[in-house]
Amino acid sequence: MPTTYPLLLPGVRMTADEFVAVNFRLWRQRPRTRFNHWLLGLAVLLLAASVALDISRTGYVSNHSTVAFLAVAILYALVRMQLVRYQLRRGYARNTGLHAPISFELDAERLRGRSADGHFEARWQVLRRAVWVQPDWLLLYPTEAACYYLDLRRLQAPATPAQVLALLQQHRIPMQEL
Repeated sequence: MPTTYPLLLPGVRMTADEFVAVNFRLWRQRPRTRFNHWLLGLAVLLLAASVALDISRTGYVSNHSTVAFLAVAILYALVRMQLVRYQLRRGYARNTGLHAPISFELDAERLRGRSADGHFEARWQVLRRAVWVQPDWLLLYPTEAACYYLDLRRLQAPATPAQVLALLQQHRIPMQEL
């Protein structure tokens, strides 16, 4: 069935909880974050093995600095996740553009958005990439530092998320699925 344009997503509004959830998933998938998790896990494992070896050889902890480093590493691992969520929540509070509803219109030529603050248009060629944070959010990046958040639950029938994804494919916009 051919797509009937425009595809409409009226009144898209992202809550603070949704913003944190979506961006936390993005943060966790970044290669640098994954590397840091791996490195931190390895450090905790080696420190724990050192403490266990010390106890098995002497019957008690003879090197208290290793235990202190292990405790700090575990505490950091636990606090790090909450710190990232806190920073994301602060970022949402500062980004007032996300607080007002935005209505999106997608057609064969461009993406349009309209809110109380104004409107914008972007030709499909300016979008560098898209990230589909399944099942609900599609992020369209005109630059690496900024994106448009499209809530696919707001897509007006008879349009479907598959039609939106086909539109992105048609314009050769690289897409990542999370």
